[in-house]
Amino acid sequence: MEEQKDPASIKESLDDVVDKLEQDQKSSESWGTSIKSNRERWEVLKKKIRERQSELKRLVVEKKAGTIGKSEFEERYRRIQDELTELEFEVYNLRLGTSVKV
Repeated sequence: MEEQKDPASIKESLDDVVDKLEQDQKSSESWGTSIKSNRERWEVLKKKIRERQSELKRLVVEKKAGTIGKSEFEERYRRIQDELTELEFEVYNLRLGTSVKV
């Protein structure tokens, strides 16, 4: 059963995540430590993100060239964007040591 949280608790949780995202010396050190301790995972995530970004670029070229229709473009674009969002959340979770879900 999914745990219900009151608005104050949700706000506090979001504030905590935002604080962790602040770009200061402490967060930079934390980021470096996280990368070092999860080197293989970072490399896999970076590779997947680059692949999805390249796929998006190719998709735009196909649309401009007229080789795919609008509905196919929108469907594939949405799928790739969803995949990128999931990958970005994985990056944030590794960086912050959290398990925030999409």
